[in-house]
Amino acid sequence: REALAVAAQLCGPELERYGRCVAASPGSWHQDCHQLSLSVTACASNHPLVRRIRRDCSDSFGAFERCLRERPQSAAECGPHVSQFLLCAQNVTQSATPGDTATATPTATPRD
Repeated sequence: REALAVAAQLCGPELERYGRCVAASPGSWHQDCHQLSLSVTACASNHPLVRRIRRDCSDSFGAFERCLRERPQSAAECGPHVSQFLLCAQNVTQSATPGDTATATPTATPRD
């Protein structure tokens, strides 16, 4: 939860644009919204906690991404993969040190 809150705090505009794109393109969001996804990733990766989650939970997140690519019309079938990733992220967040969870100062990133 905390990592998602950090991403939302630091990358709210990017997340908002990406969410609108996904909602507007249910059958082709994985192609249509790719650049927006990259901008969210670039923004979020500036925070130490997010970097730790990306490192420690890369397997479960990769499985989720593969599921979405294989089932672009039925992303709801990827729910178990989301659950595994969120559980991993929660474990990382709970074991985080205070320095990991401090609010980072976002660096300049390109805006769409």
